[in-house]
Amino acid sequence: MKPANTSSTINDFATARTVLDVLLTKLVLSWPSELTAQVITLARALGLEPNAYDPVIDSKYKNGRGIPVFHGNISEQGKEVVLDPPLTATDKDIVGGASFICGYNVISKHHNIPFEVNLVNHTTGAATVTLKKGGKLNFEKRRRYKFPVVAYDCGSPHRESNRAIIFIKVQDVDEYAPHFNKTSVMVDMEENKLYDPLIKLTATDDDRSKLFRDICDYQIVTPNVPFTIDKQGYLKNTVEIEYATRHNFILEVIAKDCGGKKSKRIFVNIRIKEACKGGWTGIPDHVDYNAGTGKTIIAPSAALKWCDTSCKPDSVTVKMSLKTKHIGKGCDRDTYSITSQRRLCGANDKSVDLLPPPSLTTTWTRTLPTDDGKESDQVFYFDGESNAVEVPHDRFNHTLHQHFTLMTWMKHNFAESMKGDKKKPKETILCMSDGEKMSRHHYSLFIHGEKLILLLRREAADADDMEVFKPAEWRWHIPQINDQDSWHHYAISVDFPQVRLYIDGQLLIPDDSNYEVIDDWPLHKSGKVHFTKLVVGACWEGGKSKFQHHFRGYLAGLSMLKGKSESESVIHCLNNCQESLEFNALDNMKSGTTVSFNSDKTDFSIHSTNLSEVSTLVQNVGYINARKFPTPGRRNLDVRTTVRCGGTTNVLPKIESYIMVHPAHDPKITITGKNLYKVFRENINAGFTMFDKLNIAIDIKPQNDDGKDVVIGRKSEMPTRDKKIGKAEKLMLKQLQKKKRQETLPKSSQTEFVLLDMCTVKADPPLDLHKERLHLPTPIMNQFKMQIEGSLTNEGLVISNVDKVENYVLALRGLRYYNDIPQTMVSRTFSLSCSSQSGRFISNEFSVEVLAMHKEPETVHHAYAQVAAKSNVHLMDPVSGTGNMAVGVASASPNVGMVAIIVVCVGFLLFMIILGIIRIRAAHRRTQLVQVDTEGLEWDNSALTITENPMEQMGLQVFDYEENATTALKDDSDTDDDCSSCREDDIDSSDDETTQVKKIKDLEWDDSSF
Repeated sequence: MKPANTSSTINDFATARTVLDVLLTKLVLSWPSELTAQVITLARALGLEPNAYDPVIDSKYKNGRGIPVFHGNISEQGKEVVLDPPLTATDKDIVGGASFICGYNVISKHHNIPFEVNLVNHTTGAATVTLKKGGKLNFEKRRRYKFPVVAYDCGSPHRESNRAIIFIKVQDVDEYAPHFNKTSVMVDMEENKLYDPLIKLTATDDDRSKLFRDICDYQIVTPNVPFTIDKQGYLKNTVEIEYATRHNFILEVIAKDCGGKKSKRIFVNIRIKEACKGGWTGIPDHVDYNAGTGKTIIAPSAALKWCDTSCKPDSVTVKMSLKTKHIGKGCDRDTYSITSQRRLCGANDKSVDLLPPPSLTTTWTRTLPTDDGKESDQVFYFDGESNAVEVPHDRFNHTLHQHFTLMTWMKHNFAESMKGDKKKPKETILCMSDGEKMSRHHYSLFIHGEKLILLLRREAADADDMEVFKPAEWRWHIPQINDQDSWHHYAISVDFPQVRLYIDGQLLIPDDSNYEVIDDWPLHKSGKVHFTKLVVGACWEGGKSKFQHHFRGYLAGLSMLKGKSESESVIHCLNNCQESLEFNALDNMKSGTTVSFNSDKTDFSIHSTNLSEVSTLVQNVGYINARKFPTPGRRNLDVRTTVRCGGTTNVLPKIESYIMVHPAHDPKITITGKNLYKVFRENINAGFTMFDKLNIAIDIKPQNDDGKDVVIGRKSEMPTRDKKIGKAEKLMLKQLQKKKRQETLPKSSQTEFVLLDMCTVKADPPLDLHKERLHLPTPIMNQFKMQIEGSLTNEGLVISNVDKVENYVLALRGLRYYNDIPQTMVSRTFSLSCSSQSGRFISNEFSVEVLAMHKEPETVHHAYAQVAAKSNVHLMDPVSGTGNMAVGVASASPNVGMVAIIVVCVGFLLFMIILGIIRIRAAHRRTQLVQVDTEGLEWDNSALTITENPMEQMGLQVFDYEENATTALKDDSDTDDDCSSCREDDIDSSDDETTQVKKIKDLEWDDSSF
């Protein structure tokens, strides 16, 4: 059996009890008076006194006098009061109607109480307080009510309970919407000024409760306006507004109370007043710059305005600053490697790059973290803890002389944790030290705190020199060392004992505050040390066999020139920034006006007394980026202006603009040429060229004003071999073509994209340097004064340094491969790729396959090769007895059927030759004369009938070996420079072939004796 639901049972019981209570009450109250009297008599006989007790009202709340209190709440538009606690009354009588509660009386003599108490349950005395019919509540007129009540029972007579007090609060309802006092407001504001606030708007609400009378929000309904309004009604503009742009704004504004009711719209008419204020107009917020467009004027409509007519300016100073610190190494500098930059600046070519980009010939820098190296020379990162590299002895001899120049780009990451540390660590940029057993530093460049220090310990020449105390350490206290956000170029030129430091191309003037020299004894000779180490990024401690004093930061372009110090002009050239401000309007300047640039031409200043002249000069300032492929991005431009008037300096509002440099179209470098070469093994040891048909084309697609691409190409126009001319004509043609190239080749600064800086030739399989090598045409390179040079490894050849495309092509066409043991060669592959601007632009990979062929030794063999070439058949070699010779193929498998035909033909030819010899001998025996002339043998064959030459019947031609066999078998890869013993390949052999065939046809035999 399922248990009954508890809550359902309770509800049913309460309902039943209520019904029973009502029925019982009605029953008791409906008794006749005689029955009631009898009940009372019976009760008294039993000792009970009927109707002896008064009803009682009780509450958990009581006032100070102990009177029960009930609290109630009712909405302004409600009907029933919610009481706390609920109103009830009890009676201790148990007989008759006196045991029941019959109702409540509201006691109010002085107030009109709109409430009534309604009994709900006679037994429990439960009652509710409700609004009388027709009664109304108004929070705005009366918010609280207080009245006493008593309960009375159903006895006869009625007995009343104690008095209880009911407090009722009327809760407000959001009846009214906010409203403004006016329907429109007008306000004036000056142009180019921010107001906070411009005006305060105020709305009110007729509701009296704090919840609904307060205004919680104001809103601007008009969209897309440069104004805002806060919750207190303060209206302000968000941007400065120019009168020329907008004369007025009409805004629609509403208010909201905390209940969510909205007001009607108010119209706010804002009039913009043109204000006279000194400053610049006509300077755009940005300027677009496209690569290769030269100088672009920044502000052609710039105008400086001064409004104070009561004071005439005494002087005007304008400074325009171009911000480029975030670009590369401080600005757009040359894209080429440091070696190429040195050549372009005319530097000494003996300088050695100690941190070259990794390549086939440079392996020691591969372990260093780098950037992409595409914006300038390769940048290397040193973590200050572990990474450092050793410079090989074959790259740089460690010893230094009394004259040298050390240069590098550096961005030092000074550790923030070291700022308060008194004991600053040493950070070594370059160090040459003992390689074993001892830890002497012979020379080094390092950072110590805010000092850049050059250590140079002399080697003692003799015993007397050991006693000489000379300068050994130069210290510069300079702020650039710990400038973490900027690159700086440092060049130290030494002409011992004089040492000069250049920072960013400018000579540092030494004084007591930034420079000191420390003397020391020279190093003594030691038999313990047999070698030294030159390390970048740390210092090798030979006695401890470990690296110490690691450098933290970035290095690029670390180079050393020894035996000579670099000129100041070269150091300045290496720091040249390729982007700058340009000004060429000196003719417009009047007396009393001066202009000046900083060293990088990124800061331009004007000082004058004439405002209109200053405006004219600023209109002529432009931006230029000389790089064909500049680093794209934003260059901020600031214009600061001060006007001195009547002894007062007025600072005008700073103008902030920027130059947006758009990227150029990347050039496409394409290498084309011949991909397959077949070379006789016998000629390989004399060297052969595998890029003699090479061409390099560089195409770029700039855009016209209409946005369409325009193809501009520069292709290497190099002479190709002409087989119809001789050596003298070739030499003349080369000279003419050289002159033409010199006349038509543009300046390198104007055609940056036509310059190459590296080509790599990879050999597959790798070269065996004991017998194989690649040689550049040194005489040709010297003749054309080429800047390029080559480095050979077993992986191939790296040709480097910036030079014209034509020179790279000429060098590659003359590149020769040598093999001292050519019999071992079967085939090999060479692949070529070239790049421009330190690998920023890379060509396709061009591959060449070389097949080695065996040259047949016998004349008859080559003659038959010529016959086979004309007839497209294989001929049996009469010397070797094989039939595997085919023109133009390194090797071929013999075909049995063709071999049989060749054997028959050759046998028949031999038979004819023998028959001719027999007849000659027979003629001599008969003393008959045989006539011979220079054109051929003429025999009297009137008595002999002979068949036509079988070779002619086959449609074949027989060539003389000496004149024609070489020509027919020579591969296209052969050149006139392959070997001194080879015949010239520019001979036209067609006439010789015809002559030879004619000689064979004109043979006549005398058969008169037969």
